[in-house]
Amino acid sequence: MLLVWAPLALGAQQRPDTLRASVGPMLPAAAQTALQTRAQIQFDESRFDSLTANTLRGLFEDARDMGLPTRPLINRALEGAARRMSSERILRTVREFAAALNAARESLGATSTPDELAAGAAALRAGIDEATLQSVRRSNPRGSTEIALVVLTDLVSRGVPRPNARDAVNALSPLPKGDEALLGLQSLVAKNAQRGPGMALEALNRYVRGTIPAGASPSTPATTDRKPVRPPDP
Repeated sequence: MLLVWAPLALGAQQRPDTLRASVGPMLPAAAQTALQTRAQIQFDESRFDSLTANTLRGLFEDARDMGLPTRPLINRALEGAARRMSSERILRTVREFAAALNAARESLGATSTPDELAAGAAALRAGIDEATLQSVRRSNPRGSTEIALVVLTDLVSRGVPRPNARDAVNALSPLPKGDEALLGLQSLVAKNAQRGPGMALEALNRYVRGTIPAGASPSTPATTDRKPVRPPDP
């Protein structure tokens, strides 16, 4: 089957909300976290024992007092309950994600949207460093970094070396239709990653060379024997 190297044909007027339905199934757990933060916003206390529910409420209040979005934290707690995690693990996950949200705000800036912060927190939890988040922000200072960070996290989780993933995302995101180009890259790498991280990296480099303006070049390919990197479980 021939692969199409151009960006996905997603209408210019299509917003990230609409894109979630099409790209969500292809993303690993850590990347999906950022795109699912709008799905649930009500904290259902009945899903937890009274002690855990009270502790969670306190964590949400602390996050709110710090100016952090609570919606991603509520979703993490509800996800843990749905997966029948222990109370200790749920509380640890919420605390760690709150810390990641705070670190993401420091890297991306105080004016970042809740969804950008959630995407940044998921990236940090997947092992991407704060300097990389800052570089993603600098590459597109006037636009949203949400899709860029989600795609970056996905690329890394599929075995693309972090420098290559970072350079590709930073090259594509400033384009006039940067989000569409990023989603096209994400889709193509996802298909090729099934054949190994070397094929994923080759697809990334070919896509970037065919998409960015002439004169810019993708990163030098890394070795092809690299093991796939998976985001840590919460």
